Amino acid sequence: EMVELPAEKKKEQEIFTDLEIKKLEDAVGKVEWVDVILIFIYTGMRISELFELTKFNVDIKNMVITGGVKTDAGRDRIIPIHPKIQGHIKKWYAVPGEYLISNTIGTMMNVDNFRHRKYYPTLEKVGVRKLSPHKARHTFASMLNKAGANKVYIQKLIGHANYAVTANTYTHSDVEELRKAIEMI
Repeated sequence: EMVELPAEKKKEQEIFTDLEIKKLEDAVGKVEWVDVILIFIYTGMRISELFELTKFNVDIKNMVITGGVKTDAGRDRIIPIHPKIQGHIKKWYAVPGEYLISNTIGTMMNVDNFRHRKYYPTLEKVGVRKLSPHKARHTFASMLNKAGANKVYIQKLIGHANYAVTANTYTHSDVEELRKAIEMI
């Protein structure tokens, strides 16, 4: 009771650097699975959210994903597809099967298998640090913030509910406003 300790410093989250993202972009077509890592980075989706997406959740004509599962705020959120990954989304959409990104037999990708057999080996091949798939989500939010995107839109795109009641109640966004926020990256 008598001892007062200093507040614990919050550890800065690691994110993919611009150089690492460039390395990933340069490896498209040369290293398998790089496109999926870029999809994580430019959608901010959790690994389980991306692998649970069916083609029904992707409006390929309007380049919009409707998805998310973890929280009420994150469930069925609208994520406009960034121009940098539209080709990757179209490629996966054209692959036969129910899921947007599936395993070799067309069923849902196993998260742990992907993480250890595809994701980390791909980062190593490209020469990128071993950052978890969730760090792509942090990268997405950081890129939006750095680009000056509206904080409410960032939170809507990520699927977090912790913004002010006023913003939650009185701020309304449509797909075009969310698309503009994504394209600020």
